[in-house]
Amino acid sequence: MDYLKALHENPDLAEEFDSLFDFFLLDELSPRDEADGRATFTLPGMAFARDGSGGEYHLLEDDSIGYYSSEGEAGRLAESMDDLFSLIVSCICWHDCCDAKEYADSKTLEEYGQRQRNINLEDMDMDSWRRVADAFAIPTDEPLAPVLERFRKATQRQPLYQCMFHEDDGSLTESYGLMFE
Repeated sequence: MDYLKALHENPDLAEEFDSLFDFFLLDELSPRDEADGRATFTLPGMAFARDGSGGEYHLLEDDSIGYYSSEGEAGRLAESMDDLFSLIVSCICWHDCCDAKEYADSKTLEEYGQRQRNINLEDMDMDSWRRVADAFAIPTDEPLAPVLERFRKATQRQPLYQCMFHEDDGSLTESYGLMFE
């Protein structure tokens, strides 16, 4: 499915998606925010969406998906748009699923994912969530461990997607990865 096309062609769906998942679709692929030339990335890519805190979603040259946050995190989120939209819709807030120690085994990961999703669902319009999931044919009742495992693998795939920030003193600060220990 061409998720971006579906969102572009249906402004109501795009608005509902943004409202649920903090995902503002850009009108077209755009240059990444490079902080006035101070941020350089390890892989070529273009921005296609932003979140409310200034983070950007990037379509990388190999069609995988990168993310760069305003807090200095960068990394690959997904191997494809299919994986990205599955992660966003299934897990509600992928930012809450970045605790590497919870990825010990499938059972622990499934419990972690369900716990995080249930917390996020408490403040969500369930009918709206189901409408969006149905529009993209993303099941809401399947196990989360496979979705989260694809996410973890994408964050670790070489070459890593990183950002180097060029400081005023000439030094470089490497971005933090998306998974935390």
